Amino acid sequence: MTTGPENPYGEQQPGTPPTHQPYGTPPPPAPPYGGPPNVPAIPSYYGGYQPHLPQRPAASGLYVAAAVINWVVLGLLTLGTCGIGIIAAAWFIPMTIFIHKGANDRQKHTALGVCTLLFCNIISGILMLVEDGNRESRPT
Repeated sequence: MTTGPENPYGEQQPGTPPTHQPYGTPPPPAPPYGGPPNVPAIPSYYGGYQPHLPQRPAASGLYVAAAVINWVVLGLLTLGTCGIGIIAAAWFIPMTIFIHKGANDRQKHTALGVCTLLFCNIISGILMLVEDGNRESRPT
């Protein structure tokens, strides 16, 4: 037997059983979900946990219909005037984009509905104003 240092470089002596795993020790298990507190976690398909966060409300059908009608009217206006109607895009496009954004929240957009009624399309404006009756008013 040797009297020198036992194992200065961590090498295994021949003929001795291994004292550790060959590929290192496994890491400690991670917590199932490390997200914000008070958010319940639900198991996912692959075994991990996903946070159960509140879902965004579904888009309003009347707002989406109003936006689609605006896009169709803009296209017909442009084709019917042989391209000169593209000038109408200066107010059609921004208002229609705001209608798309307004479809996802649950607040009233009465001014947008009135402007759509006057400047874009009567049917789209009426659809938006009818839907505003089912929405909550904006906080002040």
